[in-house]
Parts: sequence; C-alpha cells; structure tokens
Amino acid sequence: MTVWLPLLLMLPLIGGCTGLRLLEEDQQLYTGSQVHIDKADDIREPRNIEAELSRVLRPRPNSSFLFMRPRLWMYQVAGEPTGRGLRYWMRERLGEEPVLFDQVSVERNLRLIDNRLYNMGYFEHSLNYEVSRDRRSASVDYFVDLAPPYRFGRLHPSEEDGMLPERINALLDNSLIRTGDLYSLEMLRQERRRIDNALKRQGYYFFHPDLLLFRADSAAGNRHVDIYVTIKENIPPQGRRQYRIGNIYIEADYMVAPDGNRSAADTLYLGDGLYFIDSQQQFSPQAITRAIYLHSGSIYNVEDHDRTLNHLLGLGTFRFVNLRFAERQREDDYLLDIRVLLSPTRPKSLSAELRGVTKSNHFAGPGLVLGFSNLNLFKGAEALDLSMNAAYEVLVGRQRSASLREFGLDGGLTYPRFILPFGWHTGRQVLSPKTRVSAGVNFLHRTDAFSLTTLRLQFGYTWNRRRSTQYRVSPLVFNSFILGNMTEPLEDEVVGGRLLREGLFEQFILGGQYSFIYNSRLEGVHGRDWYLRWDLDLSGNLAYLIHSLSGAGTDDRGNYAVFGQPFAQFARSEVDLRYYYELTEGQLLASRLILGAGFPYANSDMLPFVKQFVIGGSNSIRAFHPRTLGPGIYDQGEEEVTTFGIHRTGDLKLEINLEYRLAITGLLKAALFVDAGNIWRLEEDEQVPGGEFRSGEFIMQIAMGAGTGLRIDPGFFVLRFDFAFPLATPSTANGRYFDTVRLFDGRWLRENIVFNLGIGYPF
Repeated sequence: MTVWLPLLLMLPLIGGCTGLRLLEEDQQLYTGSQVHIDKADDIREPRNIEAELSRVLRPRPNSSFLFMRPRLWMYQVAGEPTGRGLRYWMRERLGEEPVLFDQVSVERNLRLIDNRLYNMGYFEHSLNYEVSRDRRSASVDYFVDLAPPYRFGRLHPSEEDGMLPERINALLDNSLIRTGDLYSLEMLRQERRRIDNALKRQGYYFFHPDLLLFRADSAAGNRHVDIYVTIKENIPPQGRRQYRIGNIYIEADYMVAPDGNRSAADTLYLGDGLYFIDSQQQFSPQAITRAIYLHSGSIYNVEDHDRTLNHLLGLGTFRFVNLRFAERQREDDYLLDIRVLLSPTRPKSLSAELRGVTKSNHFAGPGLVLGFSNLNLFKGAEALDLSMNAAYEVLVGRQRSASLREFGLDGGLTYPRFILPFGWHTGRQVLSPKTRVSAGVNFLHRTDAFSLTTLRLQFGYTWNRRRSTQYRVSPLVFNSFILGNMTEPLEDEVVGGRLLREGLFEQFILGGQYSFIYNSRLEGVHGRDWYLRWDLDLSGNLAYLIHSLSGAGTDDRGNYAVFGQPFAQFARSEVDLRYYYELTEGQLLASRLILGAGFPYANSDMLPFVKQFVIGGSNSIRAFHPRTLGPGIYDQGEEEVTTFGIHRTGDLKLEINLEYRLAITGLLKAALFVDAGNIWRLEEDEQVPGGEFRSGEFIMQIAMGAGTGLRIDPGFFVLRFDFAFPLATPSTANGRYFDTVRLFDGRWLRENIVFNLGIGYPF
C-alpha cells in the first residue's frame, strides 16, 4: 500500500490537469466535436466518412491524455513569464494555449463539411448541428443526412488536335478513373499527377498538373458523373513542347571557385555534349559522370532527373546538389541545357567521443572513440573511415568485484559503384550502388570471465531499386575468435561442455549474408506504414570448398578443418515486420513481429554462439533483462551469476510487440506497450533442461510483459525511459506458467519492475 500512497496523494493534482478549474469565469473550453452520419442503405463504412469529415473541423481542441490536458495545465500554471526562464519554457515549449468555444465558427465548419462531402461524391445531403454546454466547457455535434453517392461514368478523351492531346489520350488507357467507382475529387487529382508524371518521362519538362482540366457532368443520369478531359486555355507554349537534353555542364566546385576566378582552361570537354569544370582538381571526371543519367540528345525523362540527383547525393561528398535547366532551340528541336551545380564538403575530418556507459549487466565506466574519415580518398568519392575504441568498466551494485577492459580497431573503404568481376555491369534500375570492404580487430578482457580476441573481415554491396527498398549482399564474411585466459568459475562449465567445443570459440565463420529492407515511410508521409527486413546468413560452403580442394584433413574430433581450425556450417534467417498506424495526429499504434530460425548442418551440431538468438532488453521484451529469458522454460536460477547467461540462447525466436505512442508536447512523448515472445533450442540439451522446442507446448511458453514509458524527443535523437513488469514468466521455478501479478503489492513491484534506458525508439 505504501507504493500507491503517493499516487493517491497526487489525485487532486491529476484532477486539476483537466485545465477547467483555472479558466476565467466567463470562459468555456472547447472540448471537441463529433460527426454523426445518418446513413442510407447503400452507404458503406460510415465511420470512415465520419473520420474524414472530422479532419476538416477547426479549431482542434486542446490535446488530452485520458481525462487530463497536461499541456493546457502547464500553460495555465506557468502564468505570464517575465523572461526566458523556466516559466517561459514551461508555457511556450511545453504548454498549450486554451482553445475556447468563442473561437469556434459553426457556420464555417458546416461549409467545410459541405465541401468535403461534395468532393467525396455526396452531392445531395443535409446538415444540422447541436451545441452541448455546461458551466466550464462546450462541444458541438454535427448531424449529416446523406443520399446515395454519385459514381464515375464515362471518361471522355480530349477532342483537341496536336501531339500533346494525343499523348494524354493514350495515357487514359491506364486511367485511375474507372466507371462505377465512387466519385472522388482526390482521385481526379491523383489522375492529373499520374498523367503529368508520365508526360515528364516523355520530354514535357514544362508541363504541370494545373494545365490539365477535368470537366464533370452530372447530367449523365443514374447518379453517374461523366468526366471530360481538356487542356487549359492559354497554355504557355513551353507546356506543349517535348524537350531533348542539350549540353551538360558539371561544376564540381560550385560555391568554392567563383565564376570570375575561372578560365577557359578550367573547363574540360568530355565529348557527347558533356563539359566538366573543376578548378580545384578535387574529383575524377569519371566519378561524377557515372552518376549522371541525363545524356545529351536524349528525350528528357524525370526519372533520369531524379536518379541523377539521388546518385550525386549518395556519393556523400557534396553538401548541395542542384540541377538548373535552360531552354534553347536548335532548328526544329527544343533543348534543355543543364548546369549540374555541386558544392563539395570538407573531405577529411577527425572526431573524438567520450562516453559514459551503464549496461544492463551492471557494468559501468568511461569509453573513448577516436575516428578519422576521408570522403574523397582517390578523387572518386571513395570514403575511408577508421576508428579506435577503448573502454574500462567496473561491476557496480554487486557483492563481488570485477572489471572489463576493451580495445578495438576498425576500418572500412566504400566505393560509390559496384566493383564486379569478369566485366559485369549493372542495369539502370540500380540506385546508389556501393561496394564496401571492412576489417576489424577487438580485444576484450573481463577479470571474472575470460579474454577474447575477435577478428572480422567483410566484403559486400549495397544498392536501392527505389527510395523505399534497399538490398545488401555480402558474398564474403569472415569471423574468427581466439580465446585467452578463462577464470575458474567458467572453466568447468564452458571448457568441459559442448558449448565451447562446438559453439563458442573453436569454429571460425566463413560465409555470406543477404538483406532486404523495405520502408514505406521513405516514399512520403503516410498514416499507415510498413517496414520489412529479411536477413539470410549462410556459412561454411566456401570453407568446405577450400577444404575439399586443399585436401585438408580433420581435427582430433573428426570435424573438417582448414589450417587446423574447424569451420561452422549453418543457415540462419530472421524476419522483422513492423506496421505503424496513425490513429490521430500525435497518436500512433506501432506493432512488430520477429521470426527467426537457425539450422546447423554438416560440420556443425549447433549454431555458433554469436549467431544464436537472444531475447529481452530495452529493444525487445522490456520486462526482462538481456539474457535472463529462455530458452523455453529453462530456469538457470542462482547459476545466472556464475555463467553470465551463456545458456540463454536459442535456435528459434518469436517476438511480438505492440506499443501505443502519444505526443504530450512537441518534446515529451508517452507510451503504453505489451511485449511477448521467447527463444528455443532445436534439440534437447542436458545442460539446458526445458529449452527445446515442442510444437504442442511452445504457445504456453510465451513470456509476456507490459509497461509504460516516457520519451524526450528534441528532434535529432530520442531519449527513452521505459518501466515494465512481467505478466507471464515461462519458468519451472514454481511449477506454474502464469506468475501471480500483484500490482498493489509494493514488495512485488520493487522486485519485478524493470527500468530500461534507451536511445531511439525500440522499433
């Protein structure tokens, strides 16, 4: 009861957060409006119509959370600030000015509803309203009586003569306007944009959607509207012309070398109407021209325009990229000369970052990261990055003492193109191609565990097909682990068990990786967005080929080995699917599903330790610390302290997350969430009893947790505070699956509440 006493004392304050008590005597707070549809028999989904009409109502009421209005309350209690101190920040940044009923124009809202209904095809309707008042607040209910909507009838092509009308009429074969569909002004706008985009792919650079008109005729009968396509009168001559590309002038030092400082010698003619200007001689011409998809003499195509901008920006060495077009006529052709204006950034930079780290395993301490980068190493926009990291951490809040020292070196070289063997080339559909080679070494020594040296080498490609999709292929991935001294508590557990021999350090990994990423948010602002990431990891086949060709033998345990060390063979795949649904402005429902599976074969009996799945933590099931959950119903108990969670890994993974996100202010956000999932082993392991996957039992082995969080989001990063507690623990400790949840028990809360501090959203 003592835990809940502060909450009981805060109830009067929470009640005051409604903002009503602090209003002046003659003021009424506007608490919002509702639209009610009196639907006809053939009107489907009236709730969608109500939601659409509600979006046009103005003004918006004060934001609320449950029955409270915290932003309004902050504005009121801050009072009139005398300077730019705390009260000013609380009132202007966190607060929200009261929206009073006097600011509501019912007649204007009726006109807005009428206009939106007409745009949706409901030409015949009646509107009414009712105001509800009490002493401190007021709201409005709008009542809409609808007749059946109108639908699209026939689509009539343009009757004008000329090349432009002919091309527009040809595009109508794939029109978005279909006979029988509900009439929609938005659909007509989308059709105009579609035709405009298609014309810009055919050379009509100066055409604009506003130059195309649709005339609607509702006299067709049977509640149908015929659509007549016309071209706007007095259209500018440029709008009717098809253009080809003229000369292309690439200025690689724009805003670095003023025009007055240039001479004719600064301009290099590359042939085919292509000119290159780089008075500073910073770039290789081929590196820039590879990113230019507009070619002299070809018909202007907006896709080539966009592809050129994306490739030039993707080089990463230019602060600004701009394409300027100038019209000129050559005999019967109309040409567009192009100036490609590139403003380079400083290629070389040094960075230093001092960190203070607090980890969920109770280690804390300082860290240092030093970095160097060169974004134009060989004058071809090749990016070199080097980094060195060091850290020292100590175990805090525990009866035993331990420390950790870590040191690492990493480097990578990225080419802004594909480096392919055998003279292979990529097609035009490949966007922002990159080839990357990276390597690294890391040494870690933990005084209560072991020392470990990790070697890493990777070679791969990254490219896009469009803005929302990305592909990553790494045909060569190499990892090797060298185990040093091990402390006595781990000696018997690890060295004597199959975990070390077959899974931890005695195998090296030589294989390839593939990833596909789709993010609909990158296509624009949407209310419903999808994110999909699929990772595929294959290892051992190349090593087996090397083993076979070299005629190497086996090690003392009968495993195939290269240079005396066995190699891992496995297939591992993971799918991360997310869906974001915007409920209203400032309210979002985010969900995630993760499915993962790994299968060892041939030379391996189990997945390498670094490839096994783990669960729990600030970006997973937040009611459980990392490596304290699973596999299955396995309960490590007191051994958790001495074995460091090395058995908390699995070959299979299932995770589901659901989170409601609410914007309290522009800076503060809140969340309510539920997480569920677990990991499992494919086979029974005597050291991990209850960890194997059983098809008839795994549903009852799903861990569950719930909680709430506060996020500080200034725009360039998100600082996240999440508090969670377990709803279900799939453990055999008490012989039951569902633990008794006692939210009103202070001792239970102290023992089970898990705090997570994170950077960024969990998903």
